[in-house]
This record gives sequence, structure tokens and C-alpha cells, in this order.
Amino acid sequence: CSLGIKEFSETKLLMGTTIEIKVWMFDEVIAKKSISDAFDEIARIENIFSVYKPESEISQLNKNGSAIVSDEVIQLIKKSNYFSEISAGAFDITVLPIIELWKNSKKKGKMPSPSEIESTKKLVGWRNILINEKNKKITFAKKGMKIDLGGIAKGYAVDCAVEYLKKTGVKTGMVNAGGDIRCFGGKLWKIALQNPRDKNDFITVLKIKDKAVTTSGDYERYFFLDKTKISHIINPLSGYSADESISSTIIADNAAAADALATATYVLGPKDGVKLVQLYKVAECLIIDKERKIYKTTGFAHYE
Repeated sequence: CSLGIKEFSETKLLMGTTIEIKVWMFDEVIAKKSISDAFDEIARIENIFSVYKPESEISQLNKNGSAIVSDEVIQLIKKSNYFSEISAGAFDITVLPIIELWKNSKKKGKMPSPSEIESTKKLVGWRNILINEKNKKITFAKKGMKIDLGGIAKGYAVDCAVEYLKKTGVKTGMVNAGGDIRCFGGKLWKIALQNPRDKNDFITVLKIKDKAVTTSGDYERYFFLDKTKISHIINPLSGYSADESISSTIIADNAAAADALATATYVLGPKDGVKLVQLYKVAECLIIDKERKIYKTTGFAHYE
């Protein structure tokens, strides 16, 4: 009955990364329209949540410290706060002031001082995001607070694209946003996990069906300051670049959860990261520590 089904795919640059959408369908016209509309859905999410777009709801909130926002923003902030709570603050969307401090230090070419980090850390704390759901208003408890949903919004955009594809009649497909992957339908997908220290090597090959896979690591985006490697993932609790792991891969039911858990477990390090995922129960993880030792949850092997 699969005779006549073809693979259709398209790639676009959105949310600061390469996004690929693949679908399996009989009808080329419907397939291409579904893919095009799914890309529009991802662009819509980017326009709401991007800190790089001055008119986005998040940019306006960061600028003013308080704003009336869409229900979608409230729900994703609430979801982010849930992951902050279960990770004891290892995942925290209020980390943006520290990220900006490190970006400015990179421009100046020198490390931020311990006192600069300590004073900026006072602006970090997800519990200081005040949510008034009835009036659809978000307020920051401290002046100078800013949020960045980069650690969950890409996964959320993947989920929205998948749900859109399903609505338009696509039964089998895959959305890959720069390593935030979600597959759906009856197909078994093989996904190679890259060795973080060797682009030509892989750690394992995952066999995934109807799941999301996300990896956070120090090997794609980083820079050096005073001969110190600074990863783009900052530990909100210390104010410094997270350095307990070199990568963390999460398998979960949806890409938003996989995205947030990948960041949280990367920050926590292998032992506490594995503990968190086992506590969460509906996800699996593989974490590589800085000595290149591999840690896994008990159920991870089911996907290898």
C-alpha cells in the first residue's frame, strides 16, 4: 500500500539555524503546501519569541519589564518555569543578563570580573517572573531582568510545525531544527549521534519512532577568552559557562521537553542530569562528561 508514496523535503534558514522538513505523501501539491505552511508556522513562532527581533513580544517585555502578552507566551513561560523548578534552576529563561554580560566581555576581549558576574546574577531567578493569567500580563519583579526562551522555543516551534503537518493530513514526517528533531508516523528513523570531539565519528545510532531527540553541547557554538573555552550554554546558578559535560542528548515525547531537558542536564552534569531525567520519567538521556565518559538512563538502550 506504500506504492506511490514519495518523500518530499525542503530546507530553510529560520530561528538562526537550518531547518529541514520531510514528509511522505502521495500528492506532491499537498505535500509541498503542507511543508510551506509548516515553515510559516515556525516563522510565526520566531516572530513572537525571538530576542533578536525588536518587535517580538519577548523583546517588548524585556524592554519594558512588563507587558500584555499572548496566551501562547504565557503558556511557554509557564512550561519553562516547570523545567526550572524540576531542575532546581539549572534551566532558567531569566539568564539573558548574564549571556549579555559574556557577549560584551567577548567584544572587549577580557573575562568579566567576579563582581560583575555576582551583581548580574542578582537579576537571574525564574521565580521573579510574575504571571497574571487573568489579565494576560507578565511583569518582572526586578528592574533589569530579561528573558530568553532560546532553550525551549526552538523545540516548541518544531512541535508546532509537527502538529500543523498532522492537521493538513501528513501521516509520516520529520522536522529537524538544527538538531532539535521530532519524527512522527509509522516510520522508524535512524539518527546518528555525533562524537562531540570528532565530526567524522559517532557515539551511537538511535532508532526513533514518534519521538523527539535533542542534543545540547559545547562543540557547535563557543568562543575563547583568556585561553578559556566559553560555551554558549551558561549555568544560571554560577554565572559561568557550564562545563560539567561536553554533550547531553534527550529522547522525549515532544521537542520542547527534549530541548529544555537537554539544556538542564547539560548544566547539571552527568550524575545529576541522569537523576533529573529518571525523575521526569517520560524521557531518556545520554550525557558525555568532560573526561568523555558516557552516562545513560536505564531505558536509553531501548533506542540503540
